[in-house]
Order: sequence, then C-alpha cells, then structure tokens
Amino acid sequence: MSKAMLSRIKWTVVAMGLATLWACSSTKVNNAQATSTNVPNLAPAKLSLLQFNQQLEQELNQDPLSSLQSKIDVLSIARHLRLKHPEQYANPLNTAKVAADVKQQLISGMLDVSQTFSWHYLRSETFKDNSLAAYYRIDSDGGYSYVTLWLEPDSYQIYDFHSVSYAFSALDFVGKFSQLFTQYTNSQSQLNNLVKALQMNELDEAVRIYNNLDPLVKNDAALHDFLLRKYSQLPAENAKKLQTIVLANLEQPGKSSLLFEAHYIQLDNFAAAIKMVEGLPLFALQDSKMQSELAILHAYNRQFESAVSYGRQAILAEPNQREVYFVLLQVSFLAKDYGLSLALMDVLVAKFNYVMSPQVISEFEDGLSFIESGEYQSWLTQRMNS
Repeated sequence: MSKAMLSRIKWTVVAMGLATLWACSSTKVNNAQATSTNVPNLAPAKLSLLQFNQQLEQELNQDPLSSLQSKIDVLSIARHLRLKHPEQYANPLNTAKVAADVKQQLISGMLDVSQTFSWHYLRSETFKDNSLAAYYRIDSDGGYSYVTLWLEPDSYQIYDFHSVSYAFSALDFVGKFSQLFTQYTNSQSQLNNLVKALQMNELDEAVRIYNNLDPLVKNDAALHDFLLRKYSQLPAENAKKLQTIVLANLEQPGKSSLLFEAHYIQLDNFAAAIKMVEGLPLFALQDSKMQSELAILHAYNRQFESAVSYGRQAILAEPNQREVYFVLLQVSFLAKDYGLSLALMDVLVAKFNYVMSPQVISEFEDGLSFIESGEYQSWLTQRMNS
C-alpha cells in the first residue's frame, strides 16, 4: 500500500470517526467569533480553577457559543493528538486539520447538550502527569448524566470532552478508531463495508458484516465504542437492530454504559442496571444523585443493606436537599425497616416542615403497608398527643 493511499484512508477514517463523536450533534457552528454576552469574561490567569468552572457553568447555561468559541483551543487539541497518538499525527498539516474539525465537533456537541440539559459543576482533579479534569453533571427533566472536560493546567483551555456513556474521550476515540483500519489490515475491507452500511442505515447488513469479522476485531474496544455511538444516534425502532451486538459486549465483565441503565430497568433486571451504573468513574458515583439512584436500584434488587448505605451517603453529601431523605424513606418502605422510616419522617417534619400525611405516604411504593403498621399508628398517636 502506498503512503499516499494510506494517508487518504487515514483521513477518510478520521472523518467517519468525527461524524460519530456525538450522539445528537446537529447544531451548526459558524467559524466566526460569536457576539459577546453580558456575562463578565475574566482572563483565566485572573481566575482560580473554581472560579473558572463556576463562570464556565454560568456561560454554558446562558450563552454557550460565545464561551466555547474562545475556550476550546485548536492548538491544544493538536498538541494532545500528537501526544496521545504520535504515529498517526506526525504530519502537522493533517493534525491541524483534524484538530480544527474536532473543535467544531466539540462546540456543536456541547451546544446540543446545552439545548437539552443544564450544566452543574461538581469538582476538578489534577493528576500526576499534570493533566486537569473538570467534572460536570448535566441535568434535564428526563434524566441526567456526567461529563469530563479536559483543561490545560495553566490556561484552562478546553481540549477534550468525555461523556461517561462511552469508553473513550473525543480525542481518544478519533485516534483509536482511525487506528483500527491500519491495525487490522486483513479486515480493512470488511470494516469499510461495516462503516458504509451504518452510514446508509443498512443495519441488518451491518450486523451481518460484524458477525463475520475476525474475533480479535469484533472485540476491539474502539469498534465497540463506534457501534455504541452509532446506536445512540438511531431512532429507538432502528436502534433495536444493533442492540444485540452492542449488548453482547456490554454484558461482558468490566464493560458497561449508562445508556443501557433504563433498558434493564424496564426489564426489571436491576442487577444488570446496577452493573451499567457501577462502571461509572468515581466522580459520578460519588455524586448525591447517583448515590440516591443506586439506593433505589439496590432496594429493587432486594439488597437492602447496600440500598440503605447508598441512601445515607446521599444524605451526607447533600444534607439540605429534601429529595435525598425521600429516597431513603422509599428504601425503608421497600425494606420494611419502619424504625428507619419513622426517623426519616421526624427529620422531614423538623428540618423541612413537611407534612407527612397518610395521603403523602400512600404515594410511595409500599407506603400503604407502612400506614397499616403498628409503628406508624403509634407514631401518629404520639404526634397527635404532643
């Protein structure tokens, strides 16, 4: 194979990888600088890391385009592409082109996130190699998820984005996906046909090609990440056609994706739903919302000791949030731990002035059983006499 042909193949593959970076990246981004907003944009050098992320959170929730155009840096993206994948990005011109496209994909994808979700900064972490991660939760009425923004340690410029739903960050996915086609040269034609079938939404053909791949290629992490990203782009009815091959990978030990938690909950397979959640990075697992979710999942899986433990951790993380007490109250009803139920109700009454009427309690699952219990009747009598 000539170097020129190899270069063309590499660029085609990079373009295909960029096209699947985001599950719903549809927002068009103009390369021109966006108009300024009323949010004061202080120079990063004058901001602490906390202040920078607080300002970024505000901008992402109000006018994200203006912020992202200036805070995502092409030179930083190019530098990290070379650091992560030196053999693939040795050519400065090709690297610059990929970096520019990655920036536009990052902006487009993050704008789409801002249209549906609100951003909530959690914390940051600096690693031994001086790399800097900023952790965010993204919330909507329909649910929530978590992302990592990778920042330059001095300027706080954003150069990479990682959704917890996928195995790889944006830069790692671009590099590893393009590497597929040079790593498995004997399967190159099949891989090209697989990508083409997915692009044309010929999903039955894509599944057939995938099933005929060499086992080593079929188990490649980058290929599975590509399939998962493509799966998340499809309408629900079409996505079912890819579900078999996607789930076959995720059900292996050590594999998971938050994308499939709801799928297993609908099947009442709470053990599998827990597996999809427990593969999350530590920063997400430690968030109070996820602690509460794990409490409920373990309760439905009848692992009540774990459920109570997660519920208590959620309260410790957010002691002034009424919702975390309600979650543990629900766990206590399912576990029939009515001593815990009464203690939580006392807190809700004293701390939040909440009226724990029979009507309110009956809205909880297994709440009616609690109302009929002797423990509740004694509690009610005591409060009426006090």
